Amino acid sequence: MPALADLVRPYAGITLTDSKTLFPDAQGTGLPLIRIDTDLCQAVVAPQGAQLLSFTKADGTPLLWLSPQCQFEPGKALRGGVPVCLPWFGPHPDDNKPQHGFARTSDWALTQVAQADNGRCELWFELEHSGDERFEQPFTAALRMVLGQTIELELGLTNHDSHAADFTWALHSYLPVQTLDDARVPVLAGRDYLDNLQNHARLRQSGPLTFTGEVDRVFPDVESEVTLEPTPHLRLSHENCPSLVTWNPGAEKAAAMDDMGEGNEQGFVCLERGAVLDEGWTLAPGETRRGKVTISAL
Repeated sequence: MPALADLVRPYAGITLTDSKTLFPDAQGTGLPLIRIDTDLCQAVVAPQGAQLLSFTKADGTPLLWLSPQCQFEPGKALRGGVPVCLPWFGPHPDDNKPQHGFARTSDWALTQVAQADNGRCELWFELEHSGDERFEQPFTAALRMVLGQTIELELGLTNHDSHAADFTWALHSYLPVQTLDDARVPVLAGRDYLDNLQNHARLRQSGPLTFTGEVDRVFPDVESEVTLEPTPHLRLSHENCPSLVTWNPGAEKAAAMDDMGEGNEQGFVCLERGAVLDEGWTLAPGETRRGKVTISAL
């Protein structure tokens, strides 16, 4: 496998750097990062977790939020951007296994880089799992990242086991808001959801979803595009991602999180597309399935 530096070197506007350089005040021993700086966007990507950390359009519009207290430590989840939660989403029945799986804290291999004439950059990452005590079935995860005027993330999963394998997953996107009290998701009005704060109780959303206090809800079978209003006005579209998870920790929990901190919950909401709970994927031996999310500014 070519080294990171060798893969990115031929492309103007794509450089290998590190967290100590880009975030000198951040905690942690540091991680390698990839910086994208083109006529269309500025972005930062961490090979750990194949995680898009930040993205700003050329006109200055941010499409993602990164915690000012993000800790760049090998093996530690990075707070913000778009973590890849896989091969399970949320807590595992075995308390000894990590929340949201291990993909977001694993080193992914950068396998290919491309830059189109229109300025869009493409990066391909792969994570090969041979099967172990964390997750018995061997699988490969592949993430295609397209960065231009929008963000496109396509996740593919291949089951290499001789038996069917069950996966739940989400692209855990942190979206910026100017004022949390004003943030709303109109399309969810009147929809049923499963409340993670009430043991997955099925409830109905009254009016647009807002974020007053802690919110942790799973909206199943959301086929439509989802918009976050009012500022910035963002849109999430998807292919083959039936679940929509909505989250903000609220003031009390945020203050207790060392990689978020008091008051920083005011800067974001999470709208996460994927396949969770009963909408998870069961892949037959050798089967590959893909889901895609596009984030854009309106």
